[in-house]
Amino acid sequence: MQHYRSEVQGLNKRLESHDGRLQQLQDTHQLQSTSQSEQINKLKTQLSETEALFQASQSSNTQAEETAATHRSEVDRLVQECERFKTLAKEEEEKRVKAISLLKTLRQKLVKAEKEKEDALKEAAFSKEKEKGEKDKEHIESARLHQEIEALNKEREKVISNLKGQYERDTSSLKDRFEKELSAVRGQLELEIATSKSMHLKELSSKNSQISTLENSLNNTTRDKNAFFDQLQLRQAELESAHTHLESLQHQNTEFQFQLRESNDRLALLREEYAELQREQEATARQRDPVTPAGDVAHLISAVEAKCEVKISELKRNLITLEKERNEAEGDWSRKLREKGKELDELKRVLGSAAKTRETDEGVASELRAEVSHAKEVAKVLRQQVSELPLLQDQLSELKKSAKERETEFALKISHLERQVEEGQNRDAQLRQNNKTLREELRKVQSSAALLERQRNPGVGYWTTRGNPENSPAESRNSFSPIPTESPSRTASPAPSSTKNEEEVNLEYLRNVILQFLEHKEMRPNLVKVLSIILHFTPQETRRLIAKV
Repeated sequence: MQHYRSEVQGLNKRLESHDGRLQQLQDTHQLQSTSQSEQINKLKTQLSETEALFQASQSSNTQAEETAATHRSEVDRLVQECERFKTLAKEEEEKRVKAISLLKTLRQKLVKAEKEKEDALKEAAFSKEKEKGEKDKEHIESARLHQEIEALNKEREKVISNLKGQYERDTSSLKDRFEKELSAVRGQLELEIATSKSMHLKELSSKNSQISTLENSLNNTTRDKNAFFDQLQLRQAELESAHTHLESLQHQNTEFQFQLRESNDRLALLREEYAELQREQEATARQRDPVTPAGDVAHLISAVEAKCEVKISELKRNLITLEKERNEAEGDWSRKLREKGKELDELKRVLGSAAKTRETDEGVASELRAEVSHAKEVAKVLRQQVSELPLLQDQLSELKKSAKERETEFALKISHLERQVEEGQNRDAQLRQNNKTLREELRKVQSSAALLERQRNPGVGYWTTRGNPENSPAESRNSFSPIPTESPSRTASPAPSSTKNEEEVNLEYLRNVILQFLEHKEMRPNLVKVLSIILHFTPQETRRLIAKV
């Protein structure tokens, strides 16, 4: 009795320890499920962020030429976020590796727990049912998410195709508009050049005709000026000769006046002489013939007086004629002087007008020369513009090439971002597939452990040493009961096809475990425990293998 009590107490202690372990396993499982849900939420948020960034990049692509700098910054930011996503994916992969290692440890612990107690298996089965319900929910949610992702991808593809079509239409319309503007500018420049050339030629011809007419008028004015100058010199010579003649006439007038004074003096002398002669004659007559008749004397006196009067009258006539001639000469010379003065004034006025016309002609000629030089400069500028037309065409072609290169760069960046999004989606799918495979492997481990326990010979292994041989089959059956998903009838009498499938599954699992044992050295201590469970090693054999590993 004491022996049974001690065994019961030991079993109770072991049950309590197993209950604590199961509670720990449940806590770790809950933590793993919460971490997986958080990871799924993070992946969803990252996917939404990537889609939002992709839409932002598409919207910025429509304004590629206007916001090139901002787009580059956004592209750099997207590259940084992609790198961040890569780091997150690496972290997720590391977490997945850790989860795999944890799941492997869970496998070992679950196998041990299933061997030790049936209640633990029931609770584990109940938890598995809950997990299955959660997994079904997760599968439903994942299917819904896949559908939403596919719908979003379709919408994104539609938006991308619409944006590409709109961008192509915009580029074609811009290209047509630039070509039309270029052709219009070319035609306008050609018309302006032709019109400017024709106007320039017309202006040159008109200016040349004006220059020729002005030169002719200038030559005529110079000839007229020379003729007027010659006439002026002749008139000045005539004026000088007239002045000399006037001076000579004045000298003659003075001489005539002097002669008139001399003649008056002579007349006075003659009168005095006549009076003296009369007195002398009277005296002589008185002396010779004191008694002369008075008639003779009077006759002589009258004769002498007549002679003297004749001479005096002649002298007076001469004086009158001289005065008339002098007055006439003075009038003629004064009239001639006035005429010459008028002619000189007219010649001076004509010379002033000729000088003014010459100055105006010279000003007009200088203006025409300035206009001709300006027209030549305009022609040079137009020629330079005509020579710059091919440069403008080259610049337009370079701008088109740069726009095409930017378009190709943006298309490459968009394709790169699409590939990154697809890679993220593929990684998400791979993570889900890995989770699914891990769950399937866990099921396979459990089923293989149960199958091996059913197929195990009761007399082999260390289980024969425990307790009574009568209780060992019952304990083995209790410790390795089938999983709750299978019915008791199926566990009691399985069909031949199910046993064959289970054997194939067990062999596949054993092959995978051996391959992992040979490939990964760091996983060998854990895999030794798994192999000891699968191949039913004794505790001494397992300890020896662990010491060797």
